[in-house]
Amino acid sequence: MHEEHLHVISPQVHRHHENPHELQLRRAKLRASAEELVNTAVARGKDLAGPELRKYDAIVTEMKEIGSALERHAARAQMPFEATTTTATTPKSAFGAQLREAYARASSDVRAQIDSLAYTLAGLPQANADLRPSADGGVIIPSIIQQIMERNYAAFAPVVSVARLFPTADGDPTTFPVISDSESAVQLDSAASTGADATVSGDTPPTAITGPVLKAWKVSSKPVFVPRELITDSPIDIVQEVIGALLARIIRFENLKYTKGAGSTEAEGFLTDATAYHAGSGAVLDLDMALDLAYSVPALYRPNGAYMASDITVKYLRKLHTGISGDKRALWKDAFEEGNATLGTPAKLHGYPVFVNNDMDSVSSDGTFASVSPLVFGDFSKFVVRQAENNAPFAYIYPVPAKDGRAAILFRRSDSKLLVSTAISKLIV
Repeated sequence: MHEEHLHVISPQVHRHHENPHELQLRRAKLRASAEELVNTAVARGKDLAGPELRKYDAIVTEMKEIGSALERHAARAQMPFEATTTTATTPKSAFGAQLREAYARASSDVRAQIDSLAYTLAGLPQANADLRPSADGGVIIPSIIQQIMERNYAAFAPVVSVARLFPTADGDPTTFPVISDSESAVQLDSAASTGADATVSGDTPPTAITGPVLKAWKVSSKPVFVPRELITDSPIDIVQEVIGALLARIIRFENLKYTKGAGSTEAEGFLTDATAYHAGSGAVLDLDMALDLAYSVPALYRPNGAYMASDITVKYLRKLHTGISGDKRALWKDAFEEGNATLGTPAKLHGYPVFVNNDMDSVSSDGTFASVSPLVFGDFSKFVVRQAENNAPFAYIYPVPAKDGRAAILFRRSDSKLLVSTAISKLIV
């Protein structure tokens, strides 16, 4: 039985807080509505007027607002990110500049929290702000610091950018409520029972809405040593170098599990429960195969569909040519306003957005993909990421006297689950 999220628990999300994928889909629908209004007026031989003109103006205004929101997303996305290796760190010039700007604009209480976090890392007595939660020796990361870090490391978290997020105040196991979308209505005789009792035409509905149980698997950044002399840098540099690097480790690990996690002792990745679309033995990836994959997903989920693949796989598809000798024209053509990095819009294939996830396996140089799944397509809003404790990272900082310094370690808890297995299809041999 297919299942769908029951919307009664979802809060209203302001448009400027939506992820880029949702904004792009909304803009496409608005553009289609505007074109329909114009075409209808042309067919009648009249100009837009009255309610139709006001509706058209409202659509144009909303499209401009979405364009501005996408530009803001693009501005954040264009900041240099930490490299994918575990040894690199984000350049101070970009990340640190954002932190310093936020610090300058923050209230005195927030600045005191940031200062205290930096002094706590260095083990100095100036750490006077109380960042400790009750009955625990850990330290809470100030929310303004977390928000900036999350944006800078967004390149490590492509799954979160398109998934349905489910923040909770605690980490207790919780049931994510769903309701069947495979049941159909029934027709009743006018004198028949309404079905408002225990049975409906022989079908016994559930007495309560149920769904998958989401846990809160703890992810550890592993500790890093902080020398006491680090305080010679500014408080912002200390937080950037230490907390930023530890959070980047967690975000990278989370994305890996959201992609491939087994689900029994860790978060469940979307690849684990996605429906398999089988290509023939020895198949070579091409654009037609990608389209077949998209159409293997039920029509209910295709309107919000998106492709996801690694950089290597996307580059391979982009390099496919006509096959005519000497003809270098690519088969994958970007339409107007598609794949524009300055607008924050991803590339599109067959009209659907393409998101890069380097935790997915890649095709070989000849396009074959023996025992891996290099391409997926589907509605990622059916993949839910539970963010325990409102996704706040939790730090422990403890002395290391033998090295005249301290150690810091970060933790965060989350889980993930694909609600509808048919909503996402994965390409396999």
